[in-house]
Amino acid sequence: MTMLVDAYTIFWREMKRYKKSRSGILIRLIQPAIWIIVMGNTFASTRPLIQSVGFHGSYIEFMAPGVIMLTAIFTSIFGGVNTLWDRRYGFMNKALVSPVSRSSIALGKMLAISLISTLQSSLILGIALALGVHIANLFVIFPILLTVTVFSLGFSGISVIVAATSKSQETFWGVINFLGMPLFMLSPALFPLELLPSWLAFVARLNPVTYSVLLIRQMMTGTVQILPVAIELSVICGFVVVMVALASYVFTREVNKPF
Repeated sequence: MTMLVDAYTIFWREMKRYKKSRSGILIRLIQPAIWIIVMGNTFASTRPLIQSVGFHGSYIEFMAPGVIMLTAIFTSIFGGVNTLWDRRYGFMNKALVSPVSRSSIALGKMLAISLISTLQSSLILGIALALGVHIANLFVIFPILLTVTVFSLGFSGISVIVAATSKSQETFWGVINFLGMPLFMLSPALFPLELLPSWLAFVARLNPVTYSVLLIRQMMTGTVQILPVAIELSVICGFVVVMVALASYVFTREVNKPF
């Protein structure tokens, strides 16, 4: 119980910081908004191609789940930069000498990053609906956002790990940029797995982003099936559990080291 209270304190501080960053909220929306507006219309003529593999909607409806996940990926994986700032400007030292456990600090930061990622993704979902993206049942919006929240918790773990082990902001941004876009591109976010070369499709199936995109796409199109959903949820939850545990361990081990 004490650990949860401590984590909530860190979580609330991160949310207050986010609330003050109004310009940052807008900036983080620009890239995914451009993707869904420009790419959705640029590749509109590929509809027969994606229909050939069983998807019967427009291309913008096909890519909308991918852009939602793009928002989740980059919001959550960039969120760890606050840990670097906390270490540089002294807040982390104050937190470390308090009776708050180090795991609580890591967990609080990850929970805040995950919620912020969900808020950003909900705005992109709203943009998609405004552009005419059809959802089979509006009640699936909640499970879609819940999926984003859980998935983002795993990616926030990656961000915290990189932030805890990086000795400079340059190192952090270099590693994060190296991870973010390849993980997004190696998924069925923009094109079906069936259209990829067999070796690339195999690599994509090792990517947890793939299962999140497929799950959200199934919910948006109303094509949910028990076995595929069970597999996707198992992969996502396993990924999150591993990353949260690893992030807590690495943060506890590395945060005391000189920055």
